[in-house]
Amino acid sequence: MTLFATLPMPSPAGHSYYTTCYTLAFGVQLALLLRAGYRRGYPLQTWLVLLAATTLAFIVSTKLLAVPAEAWPELLYHGTWPATTARSVLGGGLGFGLVILVLRRWLGFSWHVADAFAGPFCAGLVVQCVGCVLTGCCFGAPTDGSWGLTYAADSIPYLFQQQQGLLAAGATHSLAVHPTQLYTLLLCAGVGLVLWLTRHRPWPAGSRALLQAGLLVLGRLVIEFWRDPAGEPVGAAVVTVGGFSMLALQWVLLPYAILLFGAWGLLLYRARLAPSASEEAPANRPVRNLLVVVGLLAGTTLLPVGALTLPELLVVKTVLLAVVVLATATVLREAMATQRIGLPLAAAAVVLLFTNQVPADSTGKRQHWSFSVGGGKGQFTREQQPYAQEGCGSPPIRPFRHEYKSLSVDATSTWHPDPNRPEAENELGVRLLVGRDQQVALDVSEPVKSTTLIGIDPHIMLNRRFIGLGGGIMLGPIGYNRMRENTYNANVFAPHLTVRLGPRDYVYLQADVNTPNQGLGNPATRLALGSRFKSGGRYGLLAGVATGTGYPTPGGTRNRAFFIESSLQVSQRLQVLPYLTLGGREFRQLHLQVRYELPHRR
Repeated sequence: MTLFATLPMPSPAGHSYYTTCYTLAFGVQLALLLRAGYRRGYPLQTWLVLLAATTLAFIVSTKLLAVPAEAWPELLYHGTWPATTARSVLGGGLGFGLVILVLRRWLGFSWHVADAFAGPFCAGLVVQCVGCVLTGCCFGAPTDGSWGLTYAADSIPYLFQQQQGLLAAGATHSLAVHPTQLYTLLLCAGVGLVLWLTRHRPWPAGSRALLQAGLLVLGRLVIEFWRDPAGEPVGAAVVTVGGFSMLALQWVLLPYAILLFGAWGLLLYRARLAPSASEEAPANRPVRNLLVVVGLLAGTTLLPVGALTLPELLVVKTVLLAVVVLATATVLREAMATQRIGLPLAAAAVVLLFTNQVPADSTGKRQHWSFSVGGGKGQFTREQQPYAQEGCGSPPIRPFRHEYKSLSVDATSTWHPDPNRPEAENELGVRLLVGRDQQVALDVSEPVKSTTLIGIDPHIMLNRRFIGLGGGIMLGPIGYNRMRENTYNANVFAPHLTVRLGPRDYVYLQADVNTPNQGLGNPATRLALGSRFKSGGRYGLLAGVATGTGYPTPGGTRNRAFFIESSLQVSQRLQVLPYLTLGGREFRQLHLQVRYELPHRR
């Protein structure tokens, strides 16, 4: 009897061991990669682009390699993603390598960049192996050894052994199996240790990546001898060559390992004859970064619906959002003629970022799109410099009145995550805004200065019965409302936040910081009470106090006002949302928005 015969692994039923470790593995890997990029001096934007591209390629390739042969016609001709959850890290490695080959030179990296991935990749695999151990996937063949693991009823090894007739009727757990997941964990940890111990050796660029890949492939080939073929999604058929039998996968891994070690040895030999050059960090090119992001997001639109799960989308889009924010801010800040192509690229990147993929685990939930068009105007008074500061001197601080007008277009996807809780509602969308600000001097007579305003606002809102939380980021020259600054420069970056407490159909309290609902020019901070009067959203009212965001004002200026915002559903799919301020001498806002809701779909 094995040591663990009466101590089965925790049942995976009702738990998300694999998904939790899968997401955590990417988090650990990305954190270590960010640290590696920082230590190597890589520009953050460019490094994030490469991380996003390799991560997406790795995720998709792990699944593509594990797609059953009989599912490929349906996938290619009808775009139907197979229901299997099988993955193969070997496919991920191939996808990663392809992206490095394609993007390395375009983004300005040397071959040293491949070495930067080696250690963090091993660390991510160690974390992922924990999920495999707890879930029971990638399980080994039955064993009589005291190191074997047993799994509870309805686990993956239990079901396969039951199907193979290895278990007695009513068995409470599986037969003990080789802990091949632990073998793999030790392999990855060992390879990572080898890389760490040799980190100071002056090896040529790419050699550490080749050594890591060779050791992992060789280790996988050996571990396959103890793995149950039923738990292998790729190449599980037994093939006999010259009287020696191995899995088809092992026959592929054998020459692959020889090739990797051969390439590693050749690099070291050449380095002894002619030492390789030291690594130089690439230059940051925001437009190239955005081009890659647009290409990545446009490429994911070609993936069938459900190809990526929600955790996978969150991992990829978190990185991509950071790239879009940083690169867009750089392009807008520089505002050079050679960089203006970055404006439409930034807009395309943000739109695609929030609209290109539907998670696999939400495709069956009620969802609809709505499109809004709005326009408004307003004014506010502040103290500031009359022009941009140049040279050693500082311009005087003077009072100005800003009068602005803006138009906006919004596309939002809304879905209900729980069909049994209709009040649970999630919104994800993007808002594009344009406008013009006129700066009028109040102390002397001088020509009015006019400035074009442009804004991109990706936003999210999560509503539950008694609470709502949302926010987003406005990018671009959005107005002259920079907090605690009296400079002439326009505000180019402003996060916004909305918090609601209380049921919407009765009475609720809402707080907004930098709300963009009233367009560009002067996003307001608001505190208000609201209600939908048990109408189910057909009409509603929100009333309270609105104020500016903390910019300096002349003495005696009233930088706040009461406001009223309402919503009225005039037809089944058309809604009108007017907004205006009351009682503010210098702080005034007026806005009207029309929203059209497309038919719901499942």
